[in-house]
Amino acid sequence: MVIPFSVLISWVYTSLEQVGESTENPFEGSANDVPISQMSRTIEIDMREMLGETDLPPALQPKNNIIL
Repeated sequence: MVIPFSVLISWVYTSLEQVGESTENPFEGSANDVPISQMSRTIEIDMREMLGETDLPPALQPKNNIIL
């Protein structure tokens, strides 16, 4: 029973390490990161609309269903 439990515990720690590495830097620009560029562009568009400007930048569109 020691060997199966050791393998299970090792797998859990390895999985936690991989998840930790993938979420370490949320602004890198990968698929699971915070879409900071889109958020910034939306804020810019909203502020320009409030100021009454008509020449607004286009909103960022997703590429392959991922917003970077």
